[in-house]
Amino acid sequence: MQKITKNFFKKYFPRRAKSSYKNLNGRVLIAAGSANMPGAAVLCARACYRAGAGLVTLAVPSQVYNAAVKAVPEAVILHLPCKEYLNASSLKSIISHNKKFPHDLLVAGPGLGKGAQIVLKLLAQTKLPAVIDADALNFLAQKGVFGLDKNIPHILTPHAGEMKRLLKAVKITDNSAKKLSQITDAIAILKGPFTKVCYKEIIMQNTTGNEGLAKAGSGDVLAGIIGGIWAQLIKKETGDLPKQKAFKAAALGVYLHGAAADEAVKKISKTALMASEIYTQIPRVILNTFQTRLYLRKNGLKQECK
Repeated sequence: MQKITKNFFKKYFPRRAKSSYKNLNGRVLIAAGSANMPGAAVLCARACYRAGAGLVTLAVPSQVYNAAVKAVPEAVILHLPCKEYLNASSLKSIISHNKKFPHDLLVAGPGLGKGAQIVLKLLAQTKLPAVIDADALNFLAQKGVFGLDKNIPHILTPHAGEMKRLLKAVKITDNSAKKLSQITDAIAILKGPFTKVCYKEIIMQNTTGNEGLAKAGSGDVLAGIIGGIWAQLIKKETGDLPKQKAFKAAALGVYLHGAAADEAVKKISKTALMASEIYTQIPRVILNTFQTRLYLRKNGLKQECK
């Protein structure tokens, strides 16, 4: 089993071109949030931007709209005809918007609640590569994961409980992520201690993260981070096939997520860590990874990170 290390992150994390502009860094459509879980959409969108996405569009019910506008002023917020959760009428609006302003990637699931019922139709009608998380996974577990289009890259992000539901299994084994990937032809992440990222026979194990991540909202942040990285990789000519880019995005995302949590607990403690504090440490991880003393000296900059 291969390890996801700092060297892997440093080698494959997408770099900004000097000639870059927002569309070249990927456009992400996020379907998230409900009246009872408005914060999930905010956590996901902010993490997506911190991870480098060029543009984020948030599809949220009207009761989440004002909170999203205040919390993520950088995002495009769709004003949808639904109150508590996304529904069939909101689906039509989302599809219409995506036709006018095409996105590169979909993130679906965080905090959707009953709104997860639109996920399969949203996937089918947009045909976008997608990070599928949280309530969307639970909905797939009810309807069966076999309905996913195997020609389109997907990243599934279950924790142990969601993995059991997806596989209709009593317990999780070392082969659970591999089995889910083989069934769906998607990249499967099994979240938890030593998070695993799997595509068919290839399995990588993460080396960052701590028990402070065992708290509500951490998964929403991870989905956003993966989406932000994947959107950038999609736009880059790397020679990788689409599912290879998806696999790298998943591996890079879990590493960055864990490393950001490791930075956060240096000052906060593992017990006190909150999901909203994870994405604030993404800049620190990136600076510590790429702005070495040699880089800083060459560019006439002071060393601000130790």
